[in-house]
Amino acid sequence: MDSDELKAKANEIFNIIVQLEQDKYDYEQRKLTQELDLKELKERQKAQLRQKALKRGLDPEAFSGKYPPPIRMYSKYERRTDTRTYDDRKKLYEGGWEVIRAESLDAIWKEKYEEWSKRPSKRLPKWFGERPGKKAGDPETPEGEEGEGEEAALEEEEKQAKRKEIRAEQEKKLNQQKKEEEEKQK
Repeated sequence: MDSDELKAKANEIFNIIVQLEQDKYDYEQRKLTQELDLKELKERQKAQLRQKALKRGLDPEAFSGKYPPPIRMYSKYERRTDTRTYDDRKKLYEGGWEVIRAESLDAIWKEKYEEWSKRPSKRLPKWFGERPGKKAGDPETPEGEEGEGEEAALEEEEKQAKRKEIRAEQEKKLNQQKKEEEEKQK
């Protein structure tokens, strides 16, 4: 090999080294930009998962944490997911038997009250001058008292009608408030 060939070979190797150094620099720059892009994408993903968790009513960090949130099962014996709302689940642990008993007593009381309010409020007529339901030792009812009882019964009926109207208005207001609260929660 003469000097021209050696120079050409050295020049070729030098050019290869320069090209490799340029490629190395380009790849390092590309790695840095990709790392920044990945970091930005991870932050975006975290924000989206936070929004998703908030929308489902979970903790904001539920989906963006190290582990996924636990699947709520209806029962540990049945493989069924829990579809109850948070309020329904909360009621399970509030008072237990006392709450159930109070609700059932309230329902029974309402039924009895409806039956009682449907009864005729006027007195039964006299048959053959004898009061119905009179027992052997009871004193006679004077004639004047029956008339007074009818007037009192009419007044009582008017009071009951007014009370029913007031209750109906109050129930309407409560229902409207509940609807507004539900709309706010949605």
